[in-house]
Amino acid sequence: MLLSPGQRHLRDLANNSSLSPAGVSDILRRLKDAGVLAEKRVGNRRCLQLNLSSDELDCLKQFFLIYENTTLRRRAAKFSQRASEKLKWMDEAYEFYHGLKKARHDPA
Repeated sequence: MLLSPGQRHLRDLANNSSLSPAGVSDILRRLKDAGVLAEKRVGNRRCLQLNLSSDELDCLKQFFLIYENTTLRRRAAKFSQRASEKLKWMDEAYEFYHGLKKARHDPA
């Protein structure tokens, strides 16, 4: 969310993550101390924006794309493994059905 243009409020960042506002605040404080974020007060709200050069921003975007693709592949693989285990009964039912059908047509 910080990669998109414009400023972001702490609560917006917390709502779009699995972290509490306090957890997000701690991470953002560390990034601010490292010079990665710039803070601007708008009323009583702290708004944050990335403080990176265009080259640094491009590298960061590429990093997140790689991370996102890797995460999606891992989730798909995990789902596929679980799905094949859960759906194994379908293959067994199919084989059983065809066994019954064959036994009806091919009495011994």
